[in-house]
Amino acid sequence: MEDFKTQFADYLSHTFISSNAPKEERDRIWLEMNAFVQPNIPQKLYRFRPCSLDSFISLEQETIPVCTASKFRDKYDSLVYVNKERIYQLFDNLFDSGVIDMIYGTNGEDGEILSFVEQQFGKELAETLRTINSELPDDARETVKSKEYFHTFLKGIEPIIQEQITYMQRDRVTKIACFTEDIQAKHMWDNYGDGYSGFALEYNLKEFVCSGCGACADIASCNKAEKNFTHVYPVIYTDQRYDATENIVSIIFSHLLKNLGFPEMMLPIDTLFLHKSYLYKSRESYGQENEWRMICRCPAMESSDYANISDRKSVKAIYYGPDIEERYKSHLRKVAQLRGLEEYDVSVDLDNPNFELKLTKL
Repeated sequence: MEDFKTQFADYLSHTFISSNAPKEERDRIWLEMNAFVQPNIPQKLYRFRPCSLDSFISLEQETIPVCTASKFRDKYDSLVYVNKERIYQLFDNLFDSGVIDMIYGTNGEDGEILSFVEQQFGKELAETLRTINSELPDDARETVKSKEYFHTFLKGIEPIIQEQITYMQRDRVTKIACFTEDIQAKHMWDNYGDGYSGFALEYNLKEFVCSGCGACADIASCNKAEKNFTHVYPVIYTDQRYDATENIVSIIFSHLLKNLGFPEMMLPIDTLFLHKSYLYKSRESYGQENEWRMICRCPAMESSDYANISDRKSVKAIYYGPDIEERYKSHLRKVAQLRGLEEYDVSVDLDNPNFELKLTKL
């Protein structure tokens, strides 16, 4: 399993899905990635729950609660890194070189910006910009000649950077559910299983890959044209946050072109950077969790930070914590029997010298 996770981390870091790539190309890469992940999804993944009304209702209604990253306890969760110094230096160099000359070039040759666009984003976009250039009024060209304009532009960069750093945490189109590989994990029982007084659910999530709207509890009444795509991936434990600088440069560059008089447009970005942001976590703080994440993207769910999707009968068993109250356990047992779930008592094994919890099938 660790070999697969290392390979997946390497695969993800070297995979780029351009936002302007043809749909066929984007679909091919998604299918390739999911085909790589699906055989490696563990047969059993677990989610620890407190004995709360929401937890009970979710189990009874056969749903999986999902939420935005902003609702996680870890303040660094899905918080990307942006190298501001590098960005400021890049645009400082642009202005020092003379923005007008870079756009229009000299002696009939392309300027640096158009050459950069053609090299990074393709000839088609560069040709479009050349056509627009020829129609720009003189006052738009005069606006950016001075260094004062550069300082004005820099003031506009900072809010853009700050918005993008926290965007993934606030994105309501995307909701996440977290799972772990280890039912024995003491810290999971303690932190998420309400101090051993809650319960844990066992899932088989292999069928959730590319399940689309089939995982949505509101599919019958949904009038959204966009589809909900649900994917399951392992968390990548690392020492550094996901670096989104390249994507932010493209976003800022789009703002610069708009300020120069071009129509509003978005230069290509890596559409995978959403998923990359959600999957990078601190190795030192969370590496022991062996976490997997279900990532759901659906415009129909963006009205709230919380939502529920169908569990599609993926719950297979329930584990009752050592300190669960009898009234809660009695209720959960009725639900488990109605759903045909296997049941286990979890207890401290006084007769075993190691630290493993004892699992007793009921």
